[in-house]
Amino acid sequence: MSTVRMTASPLRILVHVSLITMLRHFEDVLVELARRGHIVRVASPEGRSDVPPSQVLRDQERIAFVHVPPRRGDAWAERVDQLRAIRDYLRYLEPPFAHATKLRHRAMRKMVTAMTAGRARHLRARCPHCKGKIANELFAQTLLQFNQEGKDNFAALLALMEDTIPSDVRTEAFLRAESPDVLLVTPLVKLGSHQADYVKSARAMGIPVVFPVFSWDNLSTKGLIHVLPDLVLVWNERQRSEAMNMHGVPPQDVLAVGAPRFDQFFAMRPGTTRQQFCDVHGFDPSEPIVSYLCSSEFVAAREIDFVTRWIDEIRQAPALRSCNVLIRPHPREKVQWRQFSTDRAHVAVSRSSIAVDQTLFDTVHHSAAVVGLNTSAQLEAGIVGRPVLTLLAPEFADGQQGTIHFHYLLKEHGGFVDFAPDFEVHREQLTEVVSGKYDAGRIRAFVQEFLRPLGVDRPVTPIMADTIEAFARKRLRREGAPAAAAKVTS
Repeated sequence: MSTVRMTASPLRILVHVSLITMLRHFEDVLVELARRGHIVRVASPEGRSDVPPSQVLRDQERIAFVHVPPRRGDAWAERVDQLRAIRDYLRYLEPPFAHATKLRHRAMRKMVTAMTAGRARHLRARCPHCKGKIANELFAQTLLQFNQEGKDNFAALLALMEDTIPSDVRTEAFLRAESPDVLLVTPLVKLGSHQADYVKSARAMGIPVVFPVFSWDNLSTKGLIHVLPDLVLVWNERQRSEAMNMHGVPPQDVLAVGAPRFDQFFAMRPGTTRQQFCDVHGFDPSEPIVSYLCSSEFVAAREIDFVTRWIDEIRQAPALRSCNVLIRPHPREKVQWRQFSTDRAHVAVSRSSIAVDQTLFDTVHHSAAVVGLNTSAQLEAGIVGRPVLTLLAPEFADGQQGTIHFHYLLKEHGGFVDFAPDFEVHREQLTEVVSGKYDAGRIRAFVQEFLRPLGVDRPVTPIMADTIEAFARKRLRREGAPAAAAKVTS
């Protein structure tokens, strides 16, 4: 029987997620809060295709699930979508996103879809003077000709419009019925999300709102924080800077507490011996293992073709001619790998999962080096202490160099990942690290700075739970309202 830690009267904690699958990065935090005696209610939009809650969450008697309408129920519903889609697009005209063509195109598609009620996803217009076709990026380049003051004025006007939009009555009715002491909202910044209305209504009703950032790229690759929460919990100081500079969150409202999603991975140990691992994949145990961790479709569509070429290229280096190569497909991009031929000697494709995965731990643990284009699995490799390399793939440049978070990992920007502009340099770097020449201390330092800023040996789950508890109780004391009463059983 688990021990329940009681801290005064229990809190009623409402968690709003756009999809149940988004809980996977905070599952341990919710379980921790429930084990402390708090009442946790998880709200997600009704009528959407989604995964069921995990068994771990369903087994907690203090965690319950409820469906809510997918969007606000008043006359503002469609118009607010359009306003926010325009604001999300305009952020990609700012200087930090000058080279973010792919991100800008995605925001453009969302904006056009919202403005045309789903009838179009691209601009279809011609210049009235030259009759030339106005494509999406040409439209962006035209808007970029505004001076910064003009763009700032436009952004300020739209922000003021957001401020004038009232709280939704139907959303308020739901919050009133739930009567939470604190509302957690994530991922919040997804393009086209309606979660901002829950923040707006909660703040109008005096309910404190906490936004735990979902992933390492969310503040720089998604939409704006349209309605500011009371507290934003980020992974590290880089994300803290993003929250302040890209979203206008006041410095005192952003805390860097770390990334709880990696706690289980930090605690993992190998599930196989090296010999067993090699036997399963048909590898030569006398040769080093180089693992290739695939990226999402948005970063690298049809990555199988690039990986095939990559294998041929690294084989040109004498030290890598007979090394073992293990390819781990992205969990959402498995179909294309069914076509991959494993007739090559000492090349295998592993299985993958979107959840915390022992096979990923074993893969990086038994690898001498890890290669990837732009994926969070590179962070997991760093946790295990393995050297990570990447190289410029011109066909996928928009998914690499066109994103801000990619640069955080690179050594030249304070990270731990070796970057190569071409295959020749990549072969040299890979040959060196496979031989054991890499800086393990640098990897560990980056992992602490990026994932566990309060101590590399301190799990983030209890830290985030403590932070949410303390924040909610501080607000309750300040407002003079008691925590919602609830019967607690052990």
